[in-house]
Amino acid sequence: MELALAGLIATIIGIIIAVYFGIKSLKIKVPAGLQKDIQKIKTQMERVTIYIDGLDKTKDKNKKALFEKGISLMAEYKYGEAIEPFRECLNLESDGSEKSALLLLIGNSFYAQSKWDQALGSWKEALDTAEKANDEQGQAASLGNLGSVYQDKGEWDKAIEFYNKALQGLEKIGDEHGMAQTFNNLGVVYQAKGEWDKAIKFYDKSLKIKEKIGDERGMATTYMNLGNVYQLKGEWDKAIEFYNKSLKIKEKMGDEHGMAQTYNNLGIVYEIKGEWDKAIEFYNKSLKIDEKIGDEHGMAQTFNNLGLVYQAKGEWDKAIEFYSKDLAISKKIGDEHGMAQTFNNLGVVYQDKR
Repeated sequence: MELALAGLIATIIGIIIAVYFGIKSLKIKVPAGLQKDIQKIKTQMERVTIYIDGLDKTKDKNKKALFEKGISLMAEYKYGEAIEPFRECLNLESDGSEKSALLLLIGNSFYAQSKWDQALGSWKEALDTAEKANDEQGQAASLGNLGSVYQDKGEWDKAIEFYNKALQGLEKIGDEHGMAQTFNNLGVVYQAKGEWDKAIKFYDKSLKIKEKIGDERGMATTYMNLGNVYQLKGEWDKAIEFYNKSLKIKEKMGDEHGMAQTYNNLGIVYEIKGEWDKAIEFYNKSLKIDEKIGDEHGMAQTFNNLGLVYQAKGEWDKAIEFYSKDLAISKKIGDEHGMAQTFNNLGVVYQDKR
């Protein structure tokens, strides 16, 4: 969980509640329908900025109550319900920066639901409002969030344009945390474009700032991204080096989901290198955590990877066993793409067994 140093800009809802409202006893209950998507939502929301201006300290009791209600609903992943109190709050008398913050929060709530066009509309309105109010923090937050939604829409050049504009504002107000996050986001975009050396350049810039400000969670994320891009480049030992750096921090922080993900990535690299027994070792470590935390998506992915490595080893029955486990979970969680992939893998194995 990360908190920016300038202007009450944050990237994770929970820490806002704990720090600003003191609602430490709040027990987050994830709606049943979102259980399978929760990690995707968390990862997605880490890319955007939550800007609250001075709303947490407002003396207007009605405004504060509506604002806190919206934030609490966001913390419970009830993003659709959070929009209404923010809109009601927007109808109360507010200055330009408060309006910008509320429009950003409405946009964040749409974004968390993957409603890109509604998010774009809210964030564009937030940017216009922030510009009229000379609210530099609101402008930087709006520009960065617009970059994130264009990134998700696959409009890479637009994403880069907005991230670069956001960087100018973040540098001006001295928000090092925001700069680090935006450099990281630029790295992700260039990686998606296949411009791996540019991606590494931006990841390195992000990492340098995160090391300076002591942002260990952010460092773990960027180490992981560097591992991914070196894997794509075919530089396996470099990939392993960065995955291990990421893993060390995640172990220290007790980030079990992150550990499982990193073990899985290490397994993939060792599998590519032909070191199958090492790959199996890391896949099993990943699986053990996924089963412990109930991450069915992670379990399905790891069962599939174990199937692939046993297939590569020529152990057809073992491969079929793990593909079948993957298929059972993919059916349960409604992952049609995963099911199609696994049916294809099973077909190849049965053909190879002949």
